[in-house]
Amino acid sequence: MRVKTQAYYKTDRGATGVLDSSWSSWCYFRVDTDSPPPPAVTSADGLYKSAETDQAAGGVGTPGKFTFTPADTNTTTPGIQSDVVSYKWRLNSGAVSAPIPVAKGTATTQTITPNQAGENTVQVWGFDAASHSSLTGYYSFLVKGAERPSGIWHLDNALTDATTATQHPLTSSGGTWDTLSRSGTGAAKFNGTTAYLSTSGSVLDTSKSFAVSAWARLAKKDVNYTVLSQAGVNASGFQLYYSTAYDAWVFNRHQTDVSGPEITRSIGAKPPVLNAWTHLAGVYDAAAHTIQLYVNGVPQGDPVPFTVTPWKASGGLQVGRLWASATGKENFAGTIDEVKVWSRALADTEISHDAWLEDEDLSDGTAGDPVPALVAKWDATDMTNATGTTVKDTSAFGRNLTLNGAALAQFTTGDPDIGEEVTTTQSMTLNGTSAYATAAGPIVDDSGSFTATAWVTLDPAKLADTAKSYAVQVFGQSGTSQSGWGVWYEQPAGSTQGRWTFGRPDKDGTGAAWTKSESTAFTTAQLGVPVMITVVYDAQAAADPDDTSKLGALKLYVDSALMGDEDGVPYSAPWQGGGAFEIGRGKINGAPARYFPGMIDSVRVWAGATSTDTIANRHNTEQR
Repeated sequence: MRVKTQAYYKTDRGATGVLDSSWSSWCYFRVDTDSPPPPAVTSADGLYKSAETDQAAGGVGTPGKFTFTPADTNTTTPGIQSDVVSYKWRLNSGAVSAPIPVAKGTATTQTITPNQAGENTVQVWGFDAASHSSLTGYYSFLVKGAERPSGIWHLDNALTDATTATQHPLTSSGGTWDTLSRSGTGAAKFNGTTAYLSTSGSVLDTSKSFAVSAWARLAKKDVNYTVLSQAGVNASGFQLYYSTAYDAWVFNRHQTDVSGPEITRSIGAKPPVLNAWTHLAGVYDAAAHTIQLYVNGVPQGDPVPFTVTPWKASGGLQVGRLWASATGKENFAGTIDEVKVWSRALADTEISHDAWLEDEDLSDGTAGDPVPALVAKWDATDMTNATGTTVKDTSAFGRNLTLNGAALAQFTTGDPDIGEEVTTTQSMTLNGTSAYATAAGPIVDDSGSFTATAWVTLDPAKLADTAKSYAVQVFGQSGTSQSGWGVWYEQPAGSTQGRWTFGRPDKDGTGAAWTKSESTAFTTAQLGVPVMITVVYDAQAAADPDDTSKLGALKLYVDSALMGDEDGVPYSAPWQGGGAFEIGRGKINGAPARYFPGMIDSVRVWAGATSTDTIANRHNTEQR
């Protein structure tokens, strides 16, 4: 096309006409209806060559460089043949990258870190200026098995390092043992002032990539409390800790080994939960020049740039204190368990797997299952520990249950006149209108995995009026306006049968939307019959196949049967209910609701997910 300017005129004598400019030079444009061909992908540094021709190399967490090239570019032909102006890529089933702009028709080289052993696949798309996407370009390569941790301390009443390579035993300075462990027979307990554990020398080279993790149960929040650090001369090479300034978990790096150094921090998104087990991890990626905090396997925000020259902390690993200004400080208050360190950066999937706490015992048939830890147990049938208005917590955490209108009713069975043995049993009964029971909460960190179960019997007489609909709650964690999570029975008007539901709301406010895992049919729930209800929140489950970057799923079991899909119902945005743990009622829109009619016994709560096999075995052992 070309253009010119025309000016219309009229003189004072009435003459009119048109004045034309000269024509412009010719301009050209193209109507583009074609998509670019799939980009070609090659190894830029030779580390991860094609799976079709080469064996496994590198390792999980070891980055490689990959070049994306427009497939319609011929390097032997002068000029630009391709109209690609940007790329996107994805590794395995992870999230798609942000657009990567390039000069028209040129290649780009990207650093990609494999997140699984075995075959990894990079998918790449090219885009032209009209935003047309190419078909997918694929590149598969093989990755060696992930390098084992450099140090593992199970802290099962012992200070030994469980790795088979170089040993780094811990030495105790004032610490004690706690039987209330996250895994195994014990955990290390710290007094918040002087107690700590340490190795005699460095375990990690903090000038290179590394990762650290631990399970922590924080006792208070009045000052900073350190979970892990590694000492230099004056400062620490890193610190994993609770910060009172941010009221959050933090992973940091001191930029230099001096007193009062500048600090780079990766900060948690939510306040910690006191007296509840939380999985913490920190990663320094030397290739990407970033640090990242993880809480219960979830990255806290984006990686934080750490662009200064990293330094090597030559002192010992400190469990339960910080090394700063050439002295120990910020000693931990609470309990620490299952400490691990790696001499490499870990991928997100590896951190998530570590937070799942997999059973590694090959002798009992449960290897690979998650390991839960009992944190509450109230058994109303135990007439020794359930009397008057109190049901004792026999988990040893001491969160006794207080009955508010609920009653401990005893029942006698058997007729001695015909030779039957007389047996007296006890149960907690609730009237469906005002009775409930409470214990101090929260019991678990709701952003992490947990399991809860109870034996319940619905009272048919209290649910007989079919003109009404019913929703009655077995138990749940109370927030300010809503139950942070709960399990209840729903029966619609016009029906004599209902279904069990495990739900979590999207906010602690009025009008919350609930994500639910429900029993599969209205005939599932039986009235007047004891049933074991179990709920599991698996914070590490990738339940959404369309977005595996979001983890978390709700699972509901009725007796031994899992309701719905084995992956559960996706729920990836948990919030923490800070109120009491309530049995026999819930909280909806700021008010008590869903009072339960019937009997509830043997309520138990675990930190951590529980496998389907374990739940089935538990039901088969306890069934009534």
